[in-house]
Amino acid sequence: MSKNQIPKTNEQKKEEIITTNRCLIELTERKTPNNFKRNIIMISKISKIFPDNFISGTVKNREELNDAFLKYPNFSKTYIQTALYWEDNRKWYEDNWLKVYKYLDKNFLEKFQTETEHRSRAWEFHLAVVLIDKCFNLEEKTWKTGPDFCIKTLTGKKIWIEAIACDLGNVDPVEPYPDMKSGEIYSFGGNIEDIHRPRALRITSAIGTKFEIFKKYLKDFKSGVTKNDCLLIAINGVAIQHFTDPRMLFKRSVFGQGPDVLVRVQGREKLKGGFYKPTPTIVKKKGISEEKIPANFMEMNEFSKISAVLYCGHTVSHSWMNGFNVGDDFLFAYHANSDNPIPKNFFKFGRGIRKNIKSGSISDREQK
Repeated sequence: MSKNQIPKTNEQKKEEIITTNRCLIELTERKTPNNFKRNIIMISKISKIFPDNFISGTVKNREELNDAFLKYPNFSKTYIQTALYWEDNRKWYEDNWLKVYKYLDKNFLEKFQTETEHRSRAWEFHLAVVLIDKCFNLEEKTWKTGPDFCIKTLTGKKIWIEAIACDLGNVDPVEPYPDMKSGEIYSFGGNIEDIHRPRALRITSAIGTKFEIFKKYLKDFKSGVTKNDCLLIAINGVAIQHFTDPRMLFKRSVFGQGPDVLVRVQGREKLKGGFYKPTPTIVKKKGISEEKIPANFMEMNEFSKISAVLYCGHTVSHSWMNGFNVGDDFLFAYHANSDNPIPKNFFKFGRGIRKNIKSGSISDREQK
């Protein structure tokens, strides 16, 4: 045991053992004859995630893809690309559809196909697959009113998850990703704060939107949400991140961590690193006026009902294209003084980000 490692409590050890056993039980149940027959019957009643007439790999180039967009105007362009062109993406969705559909909304497929909701529904699918593959006790979606997902811990505590995908915004928006064409030169870069500012605004807006919805659920007994439950807000930033560093952007958005700063120490020639410029607010521009928006949600008492915020700035294909497991790029920021903190070491993947209120230091560590 290293000096900095915190010994695990008996409760945490018990949680690990039961979680492992639950995974083994689920794998065993899938192999039993009775379950196999029952699953075959259920599968026959489930709609396919892509229609039979959408044959994978039939689109070979950009010109054919544009023709497909014109042929199917009522479908999301990304849905069309996945169905007809991106064979690896389509296979991933098809391989996982049967194990995640019962954790999603009943009208998921209908919404997944639309331009307005495809990105947010793809993020829900992405998130559900990770949680199931990591053997979390995800509750089947039977409620009509309430958050998107629910994990139940061994102690009976519920962790509600509200999922949201950032858009470009209408006021002080993020510039859209350029439609890059072959043979043309594109330039990216600039001042870090100028790059982060509009993107951080979209993340803070997503947090604010979902937190307001959760507070309404707390007052509605039909939602099943109680004051003792945890809240995890899960944000996808694929529409806004582009080439920015996800960890820098996320910490800027929720803990007010600005650019790194070098400090001159008396008696030393070299500057000392390991410091950052505190930036607790973000300026939102509205025409000629400006408004300051909090950028330190995860240390503010007004938001202590939020247990943690999860951020992922990529699509699922980013994982296998860069050689890591799906979910390894998830970033978890834990509220410094949450009313209902998530149990320690509950999430054993991605990175955990925490702020020490007394010292102001921000830790960013791999979760194992």
